[in-house]
Amino acid sequence: MTSVRKPRGRPFQPGNLGRPVGSKNRTTQLLERLAEGEAEQILQTVLKKAKGGNDASLRMLMDRLWPPRKGQPVKLDIPPLKTSTDVLSAIRSLWSAIGDGRFTPDEASALSLVAERSMAVISQQEILKRIEALEKERELRDATNFETT
Repeated sequence: MTSVRKPRGRPFQPGNLGRPVGSKNRTTQLLERLAEGEAEQILQTVLKKAKGGNDASLRMLMDRLWPPRKGQPVKLDIPPLKTSTDVLSAIRSLWSAIGDGRFTPDEASALSLVAERSMAVISQQEILKRIEALEKERELRDATNFETT
């Protein structure tokens, strides 16, 4: 016999929107109450330990004051992406850079997304130009047919 489990958290009952945005969970609230009034003393203790050579304290401070970058700038020599041919050339350069080990898979994924979006914009522009040309041709044809009748 199988039992049907109700999904956790959602869907909420009608009228219950869940926890308000920005509200803190119980653990955070408890920690804030414990540290209330002692934050300055705690900070002073951590600073003393960091200055005294405590690597864990120093690492904690540096992580908070100067967090590591999520991404790094990358250098890829490609021409400006103006046509679909330019995008294909950029993708070839990207694949080559991946093969050479100059880019990580995450960096390549981000750059591929840029190339994909560029290709979508270029395709839309080409379609709009074709539509405009067809509309002008139709207007000329309609004007010529109107004059002959």
